[in-house]
Amino acid sequence: MISRKTISRYIGMLIILEGLLLSLCLIVAFYYGETQIRTFGITAILSLVLGCSLYYSCYNSRRNPNRREAYFIVAIVWIVFSLIGMTPFLLSGFCDSVSTAFFEAMSGFTTTGVSAMNNIDQLPHSLLFWRSLTHWIGGLGIVFFTITLLPNNLQGGSQLLSAEKIGLSTEKVHPRSSTTAKWLWSLYAFLTIVCTLCLWGCGMTLFDSLNFAMSTMATGGFAPRANGILYYDLPCAEVVLSIFMLIAGLNFTLLYLAIFKHKVKALFKNEELRFFLVLVMSLGILCTISLITYNQYSPLHAVRVAFFNVISLQTTTGFVSDNYALWFPPMWLIILMLNMMGACAGSTTGGLKAVRILIVFKTASCQFKRLLHPNAMIPVRVNKVPVYESTEHVLLTYFVLFFILIISGTIAFETMGLPLLDSTNLAISCVANIGPISGHTFGPLDDLNALPAIAKWLCSFLMLAGRLEIFSVMLPLTAAFWKND
Repeated sequence: MISRKTISRYIGMLIILEGLLLSLCLIVAFYYGETQIRTFGITAILSLVLGCSLYYSCYNSRRNPNRREAYFIVAIVWIVFSLIGMTPFLLSGFCDSVSTAFFEAMSGFTTTGVSAMNNIDQLPHSLLFWRSLTHWIGGLGIVFFTITLLPNNLQGGSQLLSAEKIGLSTEKVHPRSSTTAKWLWSLYAFLTIVCTLCLWGCGMTLFDSLNFAMSTMATGGFAPRANGILYYDLPCAEVVLSIFMLIAGLNFTLLYLAIFKHKVKALFKNEELRFFLVLVMSLGILCTISLITYNQYSPLHAVRVAFFNVISLQTTTGFVSDNYALWFPPMWLIILMLNMMGACAGSTTGGLKAVRILIVFKTASCQFKRLLHPNAMIPVRVNKVPVYESTEHVLLTYFVLFFILIISGTIAFETMGLPLLDSTNLAISCVANIGPISGHTFGPLDDLNALPAIAKWLCSFLMLAGRLEIFSVMLPLTAAFWKND
């Protein structure tokens, strides 16, 4: 049985947190003397009032959400966060429609990073900070972030984490989800600070360094400049971003164990990590050769451009240091396939995740062996752990749903007048939470402000479905979810 009061209590608590986060932007607006003090003040107050009303009116409700309630809370809270998060864009006057504002907020929280605003260079510091902050909050998950700050109020934390599908291997860190959340978010914050200082040392302003660092660790892609990293033309900054994007693409649980528990060997024994790094190196080298031979780049410049963009795309960050639409045409197909994959499970990246691709390869290999030896027991193993048949079925279902969403999105965008290449790239970009697209109408350096309003709403749905790995969004839409059995 689903309890509306339990759901309302948890959503109220999460809205209160968003109101507090909006207050940080109020401080930024006050520091820079901007007129957006009123914008963020109104939004923060409305959030706090709404959150407190929901929370205290249902204070005596059941504290532990059941499985269905957890899925519903997670699905609805990302939408609520985006609805409230779009308010500053509308009140500021820098956004021309509700569809554009909601698209921008959803793109931020889901760390997709594609923008529908064409006036980034005109935005005040407070709005730029809010865009990057939405990335940073959504990087490890909204619920995961809440459990870090409010562990005592979230007694059903493990259920909510499972529903949010962040893919973290939490069992190896600490049995309590709240303690795990604190440790991993501490690592996340620490790496963000280090990245900020490194970028500042490369010659960026401190404000831009912080914004780039938040987007990088969240593998989001929002930048405080319309041209992104191209605005600065700093090779040093590109190297720093490449390193931290690669770090953000790793499993944060393994990263924590390697840094703080000194289990470095466990990090590099991980099959998924090795597979991911080999793929990055191989594609980086391939792109380097292509840029030298086809685009006539100097070797050093080709290496920097190739690896920066390969890492950015494979980690679904979406920073662009070169217009890859001008690269050797066969590289576009490789980039398109690269976009869908993503990095490691347990990271802040989107996409299918390397471990799923690895399991598919191993399953295919085992199937050939089983055909040759039908009576032999040949299990699929990843990191010496057997992958059970039930896991293979879930994996197959996820793959099917993932590509159904992409195909459906492509068809829908085509009916709205977009070319096939643009439609396909846009659908993949949204479902895999990548960001930049490459097509006839839109390039990797373009915004999507020209999209029809209905296309922006569809993009927002696809971004949410991709970020929550489909099941958490689709489950509440099934009839069985609402049956009292």
